[in-house]
Amino acid sequence: MFKKQVYIKNSLKPFKLSRTKIDLYFDCQRCFFIDQKYGIRRPHGTPLVINNRFVEKLKIELNECREEQKCHPEILNLNRNYIPLKHQNLREWTTPFKGISFFHENTNILLYGIIDDVLLDKNKMKNHSLIIKSTSKKNKINYEDIWQGYWKQLSYYSFLLERNNLEMSKMGVLIYINAYDDLNSSNQNVKFELSLFERLLDDSWIEPTILNIYNILNSEKVPNYSTKCKFCRYYCKLKEKMDE
Repeated sequence: MFKKQVYIKNSLKPFKLSRTKIDLYFDCQRCFFIDQKYGIRRPHGTPLVINNRFVEKLKIELNECREEQKCHPEILNLNRNYIPLKHQNLREWTTPFKGISFFHENTNILLYGIIDDVLLDKNKMKNHSLIIKSTSKKNKINYEDIWQGYWKQLSYYSFLLERNNLEMSKMGVLIYINAYDDLNSSNQNVKFELSLFERLLDDSWIEPTILNIYNILNSEKVPNYSTKCKFCRYYCKLKEKMDE
């Protein structure tokens, strides 16, 4: 059975820290601490199986475009000449339980992530980190609808790629697949709309975040409850009832 790795202070073995756990740190430092120090995870939500299948389908199509060294038709329709990058390590970097990593020597933390893909801009000959997301909305997706954490993910992936000797552009690319029903049509087929978003990435948050995570993990004090965390609020409500 898989045994969860927990943080052990002064261990000589590097501690593996994934991108998802960094997201957890930003969401709630208390939940992050309990997860990483004691191995107690938050309850899992319902997996978005259909959404994941849309993403996986596009990844397969991108791999086909990589072999032929051509732009995906949907991306080409958006007036972008992005071609999936060919690289000897890309299969490993995109594979679960392998991924891409970088050893942060000052903290003995092994930063880790599983990238979605890397696109090469054939016009400018620059590499762009790519993440693919899916949703189901009636209206067209705009920049204002995008969770800011996705841009953090892109900057983190670019950070890891650069430290694995791949020259990266400061521009990140996010592809959103929107699946929706046309309620005005008698045809019940699901329609798909692919949107592409670009943004200059800022990785200045990474170094101070890793240092702060290191300090939290080496502290014996559990961080305070977060009023913004639904799990902390649930526990506090439950504890109040049990103490009555």
